[in-house]
Amino acid sequence: MSMIKTPMGRRQFMITAGVTSTSALIYKKLTKVVAPGAQAGVAMASEKPGTADMKEVDNKYSHLLSPLRIRNVVLKNKLMATRALPNVLNDSPEPYPTDPTITYEANVARNGAAIVTVSVDKFDLKDRGVQYYVKKLTEAIHFYGAKADVSLTQMTEPEGYDISDIYDIRTRPNLGEYVVEAKEIPIDMLQKWIKGLAESARRYQDLGFDMACLYMNHSNSLLGNALSFKWNKRKDRYGGSTENRARLCIELCQAIKKLCGQDFLIDGQVCGEEDGGYTPEDLAEYAKLWEGSVDILQLRGKDGDFQHPSGYNSSKYNPSTLPYAEVVKKRGVKIITAPVGGYQDPDLAEEFIASGKTDMVAMARAFISDPEYGKKLYEGRGADVVPCVLDNRCHGGFCTVNPKLGFEHKINRMIDAPAAPLKVAVIGGGPAGMKAAVTAAERGHRVTLYEKNSFLGGLLRHADFYAFQWPFRDYRDYLIRQVNKNGIEVLLNTEATHDMIRSGGYDAVMVAVGAEAILPKMPGADGGNVYKVTDVYGNEKALGKHVVVLVGDGGLCGTQTGIYLAQNGHKVTALATGRILAVTEGAHSQIPDSTFEGLDFSHVLEAMPTSISGGNVTYRDAKGNEKSVKADSVVVYAGFKPRLDEVMKFSGSAIRFFTIGDCTGEGGNVQKVTRQAFAAASRI
Repeated sequence: MSMIKTPMGRRQFMITAGVTSTSALIYKKLTKVVAPGAQAGVAMASEKPGTADMKEVDNKYSHLLSPLRIRNVVLKNKLMATRALPNVLNDSPEPYPTDPTITYEANVARNGAAIVTVSVDKFDLKDRGVQYYVKKLTEAIHFYGAKADVSLTQMTEPEGYDISDIYDIRTRPNLGEYVVEAKEIPIDMLQKWIKGLAESARRYQDLGFDMACLYMNHSNSLLGNALSFKWNKRKDRYGGSTENRARLCIELCQAIKKLCGQDFLIDGQVCGEEDGGYTPEDLAEYAKLWEGSVDILQLRGKDGDFQHPSGYNSSKYNPSTLPYAEVVKKRGVKIITAPVGGYQDPDLAEEFIASGKTDMVAMARAFISDPEYGKKLYEGRGADVVPCVLDNRCHGGFCTVNPKLGFEHKINRMIDAPAAPLKVAVIGGGPAGMKAAVTAAERGHRVTLYEKNSFLGGLLRHADFYAFQWPFRDYRDYLIRQVNKNGIEVLLNTEATHDMIRSGGYDAVMVAVGAEAILPKMPGADGGNVYKVTDVYGNEKALGKHVVVLVGDGGLCGTQTGIYLAQNGHKVTALATGRILAVTEGAHSQIPDSTFEGLDFSHVLEAMPTSISGGNVTYRDAKGNEKSVKADSVVVYAGFKPRLDEVMKFSGSAIRFFTIGDCTGEGGNVQKVTRQAFAAASRI
């Protein structure tokens, strides 16, 4: 029976469980209407079966995908998904795990993860109805052979207490300056806390969870503060020596295993070292003491540092947390290591495990950016994995490179299959144009991509210059690979015209001609020493030593350009009209302070530029005082103007007309233009 004719109840069940996909439905429909000879090119690339020799497929990721045994528990591979439900799903107001959440977590298991870590602490688990939904969640994870790992987030100290007496003034990016004041938590309260958490773990086990995750990161958990050299000043059996500092974790693990059994696994998420405190070698000593209690060590970055890897603070080939796993393994510790943060590249993950540097890799955003991550690995198609750009937008909304995030549970009802293959023209080879071309080709259409330059990539060509933009460079190169692999005709050095498209007999035209940087209306802005942000890359030697960058009101683009110039030897002063230098989206997407270390980069906030002349930029400060700063060269970010006149040239050139990307005036970042392109191409 065709899936289209299947009763809705069964279809809805399969969608909720993550069994089906948009492309699978499209392919099943199209095989009924296209010529047999055309069917091979109809399925989306992500749905095509692996064509490589099976022996090669078996060996390509053999270490990463081989099973792992921990006592009587067998994990299907060495991929671990950490707790990282995107905010678009996590902020649901319902008091139970919703179908979108269940679908997402099930797909993480379906598409590779041997362990799926989730948090259900915000739900009233005494409610039998809530219990039902939680059981649906764990059963969906089990359906795909993965283990359900519950995050024990009730691990903070009782209100008013800490591991030791404390009075401290701290600063966090989202909270600003705040005071921490607490009394030392007494031993009887510690014992009650251990008992309560162990009982919680037992209740979670009854709901289908196979293991529990303990948070041992300092500053956000009692266990982490117990390990801390800075915060733990206790004089009893929980403070002082390494053995005593490790004791609280050991006693908690023992209490959990006493109630849940030895094969109820425990993974501990811990910082690899402490800023001004314990070292990686001390961590290895802790780990040695935890043998038999903790089963998996999930290793995060240094406590006190920005914990979320991005292009600014991480290297593709040398993840900052990998050395911690190596130190633990060299110490001979019999605990599985699973470093976390920036392990999206399957070829690198395979090498890290094959070389003995770690036992597993823990990931979050890899499963967000590509919901078919594991499927592609098992088919030996690592080159087709969608790279995460590490901008952390998923923490504040939607994923930059996965336009289906948040809609997985109903995507098949949102997108209709095409009635027949069409001839499609895409104008512009930036990220929007390439995504649209690939999506249309995956749906079975014949696509021609016109690009007036000699290269694809659009504004992402700048990623070749920024050292910290390597994740976006990877994404651009991925899109180019997909364009080449999907049989798209690419015409470089070709500026498309209305007549060219009209005479080509296209059924649809998708215009993605982008936007152009503009200059502000300010005296001197048209001077010979003034540059748009898009004009300095590869041309930095033409700029003078002293460069003033006008970043506007929280202009991320201008700030990044200033960092780039400072990294290339210029003395940079950034003038921001707002109270924040660079406004970013998402809870963890800000530029880490470490990015500016060692750079000749300064900035002035609430500075309103008024003129450029005589080798200076004049501005008014927050109090209205007029000031100036030396400027051999001035770089200006004043936004982008969509190329609407160029867009309208293609009006009437094809029956179906779409405008996508920055030329709509509604773009502005890769996330927005990617979603626009996918949505538009899915309507053809």
